[in-house]
Amino acid sequence: MKRTVTMMLILCLFAFTAYGQYWGGWTGGLGTADADTLPAYGQGMAVDGAGKIWYTSYYSSETVMVDTGSGTADDAQNVRAIYVFNPDGTPASFSPITELSVDGVNDTLWNSNRGLRTDHNGDIIAGSWCMYYRINHLTGEGMDKLTPFPTADPDDSPWDGESITAAAVDADGNMYCNAVVASVGAIKAFDPDWELIDDLVPADVLGGYSRTIEVASDGSAVYHCNFTGAFGLVRFNSSSGDVYGDFTADVDSLFPGLSVEATGWDPAGRLWVGNTAGAAFTNCAFYAFDPTTETMVDSFIIGASHVAMGIKPRGIDFAADGNTAYVTYYNSWDNDAIYKIEKDVAGVWSHTGTMISGYALKANYPNPFNPSTKLDVVMKDGGVADLRIYDMRGAEVAVLNNNYLSAGEHTFTFNAADFAAGVYIAKFTANGAMYTQSMTLVK
Repeated sequence: MKRTVTMMLILCLFAFTAYGQYWGGWTGGLGTADADTLPAYGQGMAVDGAGKIWYTSYYSSETVMVDTGSGTADDAQNVRAIYVFNPDGTPASFSPITELSVDGVNDTLWNSNRGLRTDHNGDIIAGSWCMYYRINHLTGEGMDKLTPFPTADPDDSPWDGESITAAAVDADGNMYCNAVVASVGAIKAFDPDWELIDDLVPADVLGGYSRTIEVASDGSAVYHCNFTGAFGLVRFNSSSGDVYGDFTADVDSLFPGLSVEATGWDPAGRLWVGNTAGAAFTNCAFYAFDPTTETMVDSFIIGASHVAMGIKPRGIDFAADGNTAYVTYYNSWDNDAIYKIEKDVAGVWSHTGTMISGYALKANYPNPFNPSTKLDVVMKDGGVADLRIYDMRGAEVAVLNNNYLSAGEHTFTFNAADFAAGVYIAKFTANGAMYTQSMTLVK
């Protein structure tokens, strides 16, 4: 039997007024003294089993040297790094993650990110184009990898597969996934060892484009999110109440008009969804859906200025007590990477200010450049900071700083008037933190 739950605009307005959850422009982002310290265009957000906050951007944000066959690291490769922060905002010891090694094969994370999730053990499932990686949340090391939708005639490339959504995980550790282009792959379920259980929903009944998928904690339902059609949540219910049932006979259409690209469960068992320009709902807002009552019961929004930007919710997760949310958005360099939002004892959500991550090397400006460019570094605490420039062969060409710097932001200029055109690498180290940035000199 198909049930339809409809949400009208008046209910959206009720959600905001009843809970007092609308705020004006807050400029603070986790891990930054301003909006630029972490790369924007968020693509993934997760809180691991130890309470650390994981974030990734859609675009390249770090540079690593790789071996192209010569036996030495001879080429600079831009990567989509994964940044990890302790609850107090300081970087985890293994952050940023730019490479992952699984079964003796080392992969640089150069391909486009496809979301972050926390599994039943508190570890992280990271999507990268067509491949999922499981990452140990205590060490940052790769554990497993899986390509759920390999192409029909794959070559030797590990990236030969269909683009994936952010994964979903039930309480037993089963993983669920879908393809971004829903028609090219069924909704699949894998056991905790990532062995295929079954194709739960065939591709020919799915449509549009998706960024995320969700599953009930007990595996009794999967939620398909087709954001291109503003179809809200399409819920496929299991005939047996778990992953082994038939998911095609009982289907709900929940909250048509929502355009969903970000989802996440809070500890109270409510499914939060972010709206991307769905006409019946407020753009950029997050709404909490209670599966038991099949109603929206909570919501928050980060401010009118962000609504006007047209940015897209792309990630949400919660601290263990459920009173702190971390969210990220896509579609503008003007928004911050990570927003921290907390609920007070009265049930009102509010921004709680800026958390300083510590150390950062910002993107140089201008880039490309001729003949000089500026680099900004951020120091959480005072200490000896080293900022050097290398060419593509790894040879040092300039030392911009190797002295004590006070806490705060500092600007340095790299003058390349006497250097040949090409790509150069800036490397910044301070108090155990290290960042790199590629720069292009044109003449």
